[in-house]
Amino acid sequence: MNKERLVNTFLDLVRIPSPSRNERRVADYILNFCNANGIEVYEDDANIEYGGNAGNIVAILRAENKKRLMFSAHMDTVLPCDEINPIIEDEVIHSDGTSILGGDDKCGIAAMLEMMLNVKSLTDRPELIFVFSFGEENGLNGPKYMDTQQLGKIDGAYILDSSGRPGEIVKGAPYFANGVLKVIGKEAHAGICPEKGVNALCVAAQAITQLHIGRVDEETTCNLGEVKGGLAYNIVMPSVEIVFEARSLNHDKLENLLNQVHLVFKETCSELNARFESTVKIQTPGFMIDEDDEISRAVVNACEKIGLQAEFKTSGGASDANIYNSKGIKSLNLACGMSEVHTVQEYLRIEDLVKTTELITALIEEYK
Repeated sequence: MNKERLVNTFLDLVRIPSPSRNERRVADYILNFCNANGIEVYEDDANIEYGGNAGNIVAILRAENKKRLMFSAHMDTVLPCDEINPIIEDEVIHSDGTSILGGDDKCGIAAMLEMMLNVKSLTDRPELIFVFSFGEENGLNGPKYMDTQQLGKIDGAYILDSSGRPGEIVKGAPYFANGVLKVIGKEAHAGICPEKGVNALCVAAQAITQLHIGRVDEETTCNLGEVKGGLAYNIVMPSVEIVFEARSLNHDKLENLLNQVHLVFKETCSELNARFESTVKIQTPGFMIDEDDEISRAVVNACEKIGLQAEFKTSGGASDANIYNSKGIKSLNLACGMSEVHTVQEYLRIEDLVKTTELITALIEEYK
């Protein structure tokens, strides 16, 4: 491995703004990198239906009659990312404090590109597929819109998109539901005839007090994220919309929670002469991979070979692994060192970037 080249690749990548739906420049960087180094690469057209300006980039290092191993990282970042100025201090990379860093998920991309160069000439290795996806941050869209059948049979897949130190392995992530809870009351003049109105916010508040918001149990959470309603200070609020989300590692628990929320709102609205509408539904599938599964044992063995302590965990957040698993590509999400993601305090230790690259390289040995 060339540590200096790896770091410089990461710095190049994070300097490129790539908010969701605008990953074109990062996609071109990857395409140019692969073409310049004689690596087979193509871009799909999954973005046409999605609406972004770049498709998923897929690179392949062929190996006849071998197992097929896949790695994936996403090209988009959250805001603010218009101008990212990475700074290195004491072997830690961070931004200048005015933007995110973009280690989520460009540390995964950099590790994959470096690994390509290190192993492309090896003859005794599995066939390697590298997917660089679009639109992860706003809905796991790359694999969602991708025709994954084009990838062929995959014997093991590893997504490089979890915060934490290398060696941490996300074996499970939640089913995710969201949508809008809408209460429709009745408007009236607030000073002249308020008794003729039905205040939608008051009805919603009475329903909410009957629910368990926040941490429901060790596997389940729910949240009220946005509230919109009202016409003017002197009008009884005729309607209110509440953006709701819920997550659970257990599908049945999530279904039961959604049914409870719907029933409470419906009954409360009926009692208080209001109407209830909902668009809440399960949007993203969850997954859970057994620690004794072949892809789990492979990453544990790879960790041991490079001196990392493997640790399985579950996550409250989703990743492209959720979609890949739902489409039959058994996947684990690996931590690759990103810290304080989605904030301007985000940082990445260079040693974690190096270890991530070493780990995915060591995984090759497990799939010969």
